[in-house]
Amino acid sequence: MTRMTFDQYRASPGLNISALKHLRHSPQMFIHRLENPDTSPAMQFGTLAHLLTLEPHRSDEVVPWTKRTEAGAMSPRRGKDWEAFKAEHAGKLIVTLDEMNDAEDLARAVRSDPVAAKYLFKGEAEVSFSWQWPVGRCKARADWVTSVDGRLTLVGLKTARDCRPFQFGAAAARLGYHLQWAWYQDGWREAHGTDTAPRMVEIVVESEAPHSVIVYTIPDDVLEQGRGEYQDLLIAYQECQRSGDWHGPADVEQVLTLPSWVYGADDDLSDLGLEGIR
Repeated sequence: MTRMTFDQYRASPGLNISALKHLRHSPQMFIHRLENPDTSPAMQFGTLAHLLTLEPHRSDEVVPWTKRTEAGAMSPRRGKDWEAFKAEHAGKLIVTLDEMNDAEDLARAVRSDPVAAKYLFKGEAEVSFSWQWPVGRCKARADWVTSVDGRLTLVGLKTARDCRPFQFGAAAARLGYHLQWAWYQDGWREAHGTDTAPRMVEIVVESEAPHSVIVYTIPDDVLEQGRGEYQDLLIAYQECQRSGDWHGPADVEQVLTLPSWVYGADDDLSDLGLEGIR
């Protein structure tokens, strides 16, 4: 296990699953995201939530922007005052006061959840590891590593709009979380030379109050699905490297298709005697 900052991890050599997942859209998107990492407010809030939940001792690395206008509203983050504030707190995570308060509430919700607490009672946060596969150097960064009931466990922390099983399951499939879980499990075994697979667990907390929490154990069938999908992406990645062709979502002309629900309208038209109208 290697301790490094996120910036050091990002700069270290190796392919990670966050980058590889962009191949699900297209090779073109993969290259774009490599050159333009996600710095959206949602991503920044996720970073803040991770830090306050898993590494609260580092809270002094977070600085809230509290300057207000004469009318009492929060001052926009631009102009000379903002630039001076950034320079004064270089190297720290700068957030709004509202973001800080929300993240603190979220962290308390996770820490006070009895199921989540079982996994977070002891362990190590933000653990980086790397390994060698035929595609080259690969890497991952586990949110939390612990041992529960004598079994090594890799614990993730995700914020979500809705943590309920069906809703989060749909979001997980759309965002490719199952690829990530399989990548981490397989990568850990490869990096540490062990045949024993770590248990994969995900703590999911809703981003809005009251910050409901559900802890999910990731079953083998989900991991197997993710494994098959990331392996297909690795094959596509190797082909793009070989050919040098990092094309968009389609490199030939396509025939447009409509979703299946559209065609159900025929029955309604027939009932009204309007089936000939288009």
